[in-house]
Amino acid sequence: MADEEKVGGSDKRISDAQRMRYIGFDVFPGKPKDLFKTKGEKEKLVEAVLAKRSQGEVIREQCTLLESRVSYLDRMVLTVACLVVIGSLFIPWYSVYNERVDKETVPVTEVENAVADADAIIPDSAMLAMAEGDSLAVATMATEETAVPEAETNPAEAGATASFHDEESGEEVIHGYVAKKKIVKEYDRLSGLGAIFALGSVGSAVFSSGGVLVITALLLLIYTLLCIALPAYTLYGLYGTKGSDDAKALKIKSILRYNWLPLILFVLVIFLSFFGAEYGFNPEETYISVGTSYGPGALLGTMSWGLIISLGAFILVAAKGGEI
Repeated sequence: MADEEKVGGSDKRISDAQRMRYIGFDVFPGKPKDLFKTKGEKEKLVEAVLAKRSQGEVIREQCTLLESRVSYLDRMVLTVACLVVIGSLFIPWYSVYNERVDKETVPVTEVENAVADADAIIPDSAMLAMAEGDSLAVATMATEETAVPEAETNPAEAGATASFHDEESGEEVIHGYVAKKKIVKEYDRLSGLGAIFALGSVGSAVFSSGGVLVITALLLLIYTLLCIALPAYTLYGLYGTKGSDDAKALKIKSILRYNWLPLILFVLVIFLSFFGAEYGFNPEETYISVGTSYGPGALLGTMSWGLIISLGAFILVAAKGGEI
């Protein structure tokens, strides 16, 4: 019975007009228009297709499959990023400082021993006493409230005074100078390559500290060496690989993935800093900026902009690998 229904149903085929209605699931309903405006345009296109196929070409023109997977612009961006990483080795990566106290003399406002307005010299309490007619109280109050207290510190430290006589006004002018402490920060910086060359001096102090600081120093040393190895390997992949375009693209893609390693090392260094470590040296005798013990604050305060630039260039190179 079912077979008879199938046979009977095969005669009920839809017409071409009905079929055209369902092209593209109603995206293009109705009967489509002719693709060619004239018959000559159609013949010209057919002849071009037949000539192309006679030569063995079966892929259409402007096909994205024929485009280079690593464009000229991509190569330039990757090349510049690699050169930036190498160049960052010659700029400061680490920065520490010590504080030095420097004394500075600041002039005090001039004090003129001249007769001024009564309101400026005589205080309110003295004015009240004057109104009551007590002249002795006026003199006493004015003397007590306008007197300058003696300095408790050493005159050599507190400052110095000098006076001269103004012939025009007949007044004596007193100048004072007060010594103030000024803190000056003295910085010492190390570049990426400088940190490698300083392993004999700075490294001995770092590697004698706690285990976390020793591991951090080793990770940063590996990071520095990768700033030489990875850019060289990436440039070799860009300009030294051989084979077809697809083979070159796949090789470059696999090389660029290694540029995520510096980011992983940097994150690991930040993570380890939260465990902290004790210094194997006296930080007060070396640099005050490193604090009394190693931690996130000491790490971030020691890092300089050269390290951050190299990290940003590595991320750019690695991210480009995901686009190929």
